[in-house]
Amino acid sequence: MQQTGLERINIGSQIYINFVESDKFKQNYIVVNIAGRLEDGLKAAKTSVLDKVLRRGSRNYPTMAEINKRLGYLYASSVNLWSFKYGEAQILAANAQMLDNKYALDETNILDETIGVLADILMNPLIKDDSFDENYVETEKTNAVNEILSQINDKSWYAYKKCVEHMCRGERFAIDIKGEVEDVAKINGKNLYEYYRYILENCAIEIFCIGRLSNKKDYITDKFRDLFKNIKRAEKTEDYSTDVILKAVNKGEITEEMEVNQGKLVIGFRTGITNKDEDFASLVVFNSLYGSGITSKLFENVREKLSLCYYCNSGIDGVKGIMTVSCGVEVENKQKALDEIFKQLEDVKSGNFTAQEIENAKLGVINGYKKVYDNFGSIAYWYFNRLLQGEIKTPEQVIEEIEKIGRGEIINAANKLTLDTVYFLKGTILNNPESGGE
Repeated sequence: MQQTGLERINIGSQIYINFVESDKFKQNYIVVNIAGRLEDGLKAAKTSVLDKVLRRGSRNYPTMAEINKRLGYLYASSVNLWSFKYGEAQILAANAQMLDNKYALDETNILDETIGVLADILMNPLIKDDSFDENYVETEKTNAVNEILSQINDKSWYAYKKCVEHMCRGERFAIDIKGEVEDVAKINGKNLYEYYRYILENCAIEIFCIGRLSNKKDYITDKFRDLFKNIKRAEKTEDYSTDVILKAVNKGEITEEMEVNQGKLVIGFRTGITNKDEDFASLVVFNSLYGSGITSKLFENVREKLSLCYYCNSGIDGVKGIMTVSCGVEVENKQKALDEIFKQLEDVKSGNFTAQEIENAKLGVINGYKKVYDNFGSIAYWYFNRLLQGEIKTPEQVIEEIEKIGRGEIINAANKLTLDTVYFLKGTILNNPESGGE
């Protein structure tokens, strides 16, 4: 497999096309990321509904059935749209995946025609009287509301979400990427179309093209340059950077009761380090050693040795500079689990871990980075993430940094952590496995 890193080309005001050459796949992949500022719930809700409405139909393919029929003809190409949160940015993404032209059984230019479908969906939507189709909008609003309301069904996610809301109250990071039900209610076909026009004119656009594209770069670049040439782009696009608080103010413990069997404990920390800092690699290795893998201290001690919980793991958001520890625990074991989680953290801070634990932690991180090349999405996200960090590095370069991390760097990273919030979703159904409900 040949991997040559990133080639970056400017094609407009804050519009870039990025190429990553790889011969690992028989397909090619293109994703358009439109990056804006996560400002409030209404804006988040509009982004969430917009990605669904755009996928419903375009001017040349006014229904999903017609879109799918066209893509099926193009050797089962695919086009998808979604939105996601990156720190305090919200990203509207649209991708296309298609078989490389050399595998076509006829003269079909699969690349060109699939880009055409993607372009029609993204840039030529189904509009009447400066409004999206109201039937499509209302249907997708209903779907959006159902997604928001269903979040409570995943109790682990719900507990994480509530912990973040409490610890980041007043910060944009606390905004749900889907918005709230009352935000969705304010959306209609006309104001959603106005928002669509706004983001095309005012948000940064990063396009990633991955695959066997070395002899097609000029063609693809011209294609996308032509696609955006009639958009009146703002000279200065939205600032979608993330505000970081390096040191926590301890907000104490919040308990919420719910009729479930198993309690959900989430502990929020400020890491004092972000993915733009030189010691971020140290934080990544610390996280692996402390709680993110099956050889971590939390897994081996809190879960396996002491059997205090069903799961216990840590995760970092390197953009925002926070770490959370999530734990599924019986109510009667909650305090014991909490105490042991803090004890294991103090052990790391004081250097109470072995050389083998360091090697296991680094190996877990390195194996994860090696898997970046396993699929298109992870490759695109890797380089998008690196661009937003401000320094483009390949996974191999970051692996070299990880390999150099030693005991001292891990201890230093651990000691920068400060406790912010403890959230406990307390189950009120005790010792009754028949009553269900996670």
